[in-house]
Amino acid sequence: MIINQIIMQKIIQNIILVSFVILIIPASCGQTEREKESGPDPVASHRPSVLPEPRSGSIVTPGDGDTFILGEEITIDLQFDETSGEVEEVNMTVDGVDTMFSGSLPGTLVWNSAGQPVGSRHLRIIIDFEDGPKETYSLRVILKSDITPRRYTYRAVNSYPHDIRAFTQGLVYHQGYLYESTGRYGRSTLRKVDLETGDVLRSLNLDRDLFGEGLCVHDDKLYQLTWQSQVGFIYDIESFSRLGRVYYETEGWGLTSDGTNLLKSDGSHYIYVLDPRYFAEVDRIEVYDHNGRVENINELEFIDGIIYANVFDTDNIIMIERETGRVTGLADLTGLLDQRYHHPDLDVLNGIAYDHENDRLFVTGKNWPRLFEIDLIPE
Repeated sequence: MIINQIIMQKIIQNIILVSFVILIIPASCGQTEREKESGPDPVASHRPSVLPEPRSGSIVTPGDGDTFILGEEITIDLQFDETSGEVEEVNMTVDGVDTMFSGSLPGTLVWNSAGQPVGSRHLRIIIDFEDGPKETYSLRVILKSDITPRRYTYRAVNSYPHDIRAFTQGLVYHQGYLYESTGRYGRSTLRKVDLETGDVLRSLNLDRDLFGEGLCVHDDKLYQLTWQSQVGFIYDIESFSRLGRVYYETEGWGLTSDGTNLLKSDGSHYIYVLDPRYFAEVDRIEVYDHNGRVENINELEFIDGIIYANVFDTDNIIMIERETGRVTGLADLTGLLDQRYHHPDLDVLNGIAYDHENDRLFVTGKNWPRLFEIDLIPE
């Protein structure tokens, strides 16, 4: 009897609850409609009532990636259909920096490329329409050098002994001594060398799984790269004690210092500008001559605002403007090492060092028995 009473009470409670919900729902719906009539929904007011229609415009010329000569005026033909509306304002940037141009839209714009670095430049055209939001059009153009590199031959001023076992990868002159990074797995070293005698005064062996590469002096410390391990080392220049490691994403080839940053090559046409504290990339130089980009940039030396670079697997040294990437000169050192010094393990020209105090330029090669002081002579 008691159980039946409890069941009946539960049934009555459920009937009352359902009736209450049915009574509330119409009232709530009616209240919501009255609120909408008296004012906008505060959430809906933040949504656009109509999404803007995409405009159909395009850059007709030039094509993306087209090549021009530095300093050339580049005409940009940008066309819209009749739905675009009136153009209120046009701005242009090059690599994120505002730039000057002439012309107007609809029609053509003309951009003068003078004063730019060579290589890939990214243009953005920002158009503000009277009846709609701004639109952005992007374009990439390639600028090659506007000058033909000056050609040089050479004169050997002095010749010095060089360790025939040194597979030279990096070379630098500092306060009366040569510092050298040598390569090959299991044989890579860091060395301090006496210029006159070729004697190795101090040497440090790299781990057998590391292939030594570029070398430079910066802030009285030695920086040494490795080839494919993406790690480099910082040393005390006096003791060769290791002060730290640096890491990078590309291969390591050549290395030099411009006094503020480090400049690194990886065998491509790029020279990477690196913060010496963290080895973070702060800029990138693209190397172009009048024919196009120059690949295989290897050992580097910075001399009075110009980057001297070995071009791998050639007898050429090129001169590159630090600020623009233009190749301004080319020295052909063919025949520098006399035939009588040739041997089976002889390899290519590699290694450039400069004595800033006495204006002396030194070069050698991989497994070369001689190191040379040379003068470059314009042809």
